[in-house]
Amino acid sequence: IGLEFTPASPAQGLWLTNTGDKTLHAQARVYQWTQVGDKDALAPTRSMLASPPMLSLDPGGRQLVRVIRTGGLAVANAGEEAFRVLIDELPQADQRQSSSVEYVLRYSVPVFVESAASSTATAASGTLHAMFDHGAGGLSLAVRNDASKHAQLSNVSLLTADGRTIVLSDGLLGYVLPGMTMRWPLKLQADAVGTGMQLKARINGEPIEQAIPVGDLPR
Repeated sequence: IGLEFTPASPAQGLWLTNTGDKTLHAQARVYQWTQVGDKDALAPTRSMLASPPMLSLDPGGRQLVRVIRTGGLAVANAGEEAFRVLIDELPQADQRQSSSVEYVLRYSVPVFVESAASSTATAASGTLHAMFDHGAGGLSLAVRNDASKHAQLSNVSLLTADGRTIVLSDGLLGYVLPGMTMRWPLKLQADAVGTGMQLKARINGEPIEQAIPVGDLPR
């Protein structure tokens, strides 16, 4: 689930449905999304808002949440801006008074706003670069995106020099924003990665897996 704005789009909508048997109370907020230090980072923003910010859904009810642009792109004509809509369930009054453990959920929805430059661009294997890092915390995979559009990576696997396939993620691994680098820890022994390996992934939901070059990341 995600929202994509063209340069001319003023608003998009998300439908929320309560499939439970109790009234659900929630809060919706929008944050600027960047990637700093190879990790996701969220910051308050005035460029986009969610309406209504507070909502109440009866059992079986539905609510439209509009995500509205309130200002221009901070990087106009340079690339794509990214945001996240966070929808937090709020504890019920009876949950706060109960001695049992009750869980409330957070939903995080990616939002992308194209600039004039990024509207015709694509993130493909030729703009992505990968590197395996043997750090103190173990083996990790770093991917840099040199395109002007985000890259969603899923079904990520390694093809070894002797033809074996090692699955790193059989679903969504994550996103790499334009001009940024992301890093994911791997549950592999350091000696599992050697020379002659190829990294393959589905990029932005494309049905065919593409190869991503493995080596030192561009600086």
